[in-house]
Amino acid sequence: MLHLLYIILFAMTATPTITLKKNTWTKLQETHFKNATDGKETKQITDVKLKADEDYLSIEFSCLQNPFVGENTYTKHNSEMYNQEVFEIFIAEGTEIPTRYLELEINPNNALFAGWIENPSKEAPQSCQFVSHEEAKIIHSVSKTSDSWSGKMQIPWALLGGKKDNFRINFYRIISLKSHGNADWKGTPATCAYLCWNSTMSGSVPRFHRPDAFGILKIEK
Repeated sequence: MLHLLYIILFAMTATPTITLKKNTWTKLQETHFKNATDGKETKQITDVKLKADEDYLSIEFSCLQNPFVGENTYTKHNSEMYNQEVFEIFIAEGTEIPTRYLELEINPNNALFAGWIENPSKEAPQSCQFVSHEEAKIIHSVSKTSDSWSGKMQIPWALLGGKKDNFRINFYRIISLKSHGNADWKGTPATCAYLCWNSTMSGSVPRFHRPDAFGILKIEK
């Protein structure tokens, strides 16, 4: 019954839209991302802005109120860095709800994850085809303070299948809520917050891989 209620609430939510004018930075109005489970706004601030030019989709973000940023230990690209703190982007060309999309992650150590996700059920990934760091050609960097981190990503249009008028997109953030005693710690719903720009409304268990929740990204000429 509760799961049905989440489905109804999700269906009633309007699809958010971002419109990018050429070579102009556009900031997301939503600075408080929402819990993946129930859509409630969280107190932590996440600032995101985007820009489109002829070669790249550029994204800059700041993750504030992040007191355990120094405890992230993943440093290798295309590793299981989603077990700790990351900023994520899921994106696919077109306006239809995708079953195949690119998952991009970056962590406070500037490690990058890039993989094409096959998700025919629109509920859980069936497979991931990794894109090597050299092949992805994403220009990226991060900076950290004692309680925040920020990053920049320039994503080549070629990686996304070329520059198109419309994409489906969502943004995510994982925040550690407590200190961990071991370097290879793995986050759980009891120790971390799983946040979305547009909530996936996944019920009792936080899940990001629900493309019905992707917003629309419009690229103006």
